[in-house]
Amino acid sequence: MAKKNTKDPAPAVRNIFLTGFMCAGKTSAGKLLARALGRPLADSDALAEKKAGNSVSAIVEQRGLAAFRKLESACVKELAAGRGRVIALGGGIYPSHRWKGALAASGITVFLHCPWNELEKRLKPEAGTRPLLKGAWAAAGPRAKKLYAARLPFYRRADITINTAGLTPARTAAKIKKAIKL
Repeated sequence: MAKKNTKDPAPAVRNIFLTGFMCAGKTSAGKLLARALGRPLADSDALAEKKAGNSVSAIVEQRGLAAFRKLESACVKELAAGRGRVIALGGGIYPSHRWKGALAASGITVFLHCPWNELEKRLKPEAGTRPLLKGAWAAAGPRAKKLYAARLPFYRRADITINTAGLTPARTAAKIKKAIKL
C-alpha cells in the first residue's frame, strides 16, 4: 500500500504573497521575483482597478473606502484560489484578520519590511496619488505613520520577513528567492 503524502504542496506550486506598507516595493520586487521564478505576477490593486475600470484613488473617492475594501477582498479571494503565482497584496489586506488562514492555505506570506524613515522618503512624493494620504504631507505624513504603526504587528505575522532598507527591487527579489529556498 502506498504511503499517503501529508506534506504541503510542493513549494513550486504554492503562491507567494508579498505584503507590506505602501511603497515597500511589493509590486516592483514582485515583478522581478516572478520573472526569476518563471511565474506570473498578480497584483490585487491592479486586479481591482481592472474590475472597476478605474484607479484605486478614483474607486475610493467615488465609492468610498468600504466599497474598495469589498472589491479588494473579492480580488484577493480570486487570486488566492490560483496556484503558482507571485501576488503583490494591497497594503491593507494582510492586516485584516480574515485573510491569514486563506493566504496560509494557498501559499507563503512574505513581509517586505521597510523602516518608517525610508518609507517616508518614498511616500512623500506620492502623497497626492494615494487615497489614504490625500492632502498636504504635513497632514498626510502623520496619518501614514500612525497607519504604519497600527499595521506593523499584523505584517510581522507573515511567514518570512525581508528587511528592504537600502535595497533595490532586484536585491529584494533575490533575498525573497533565497529565503523561500526556490
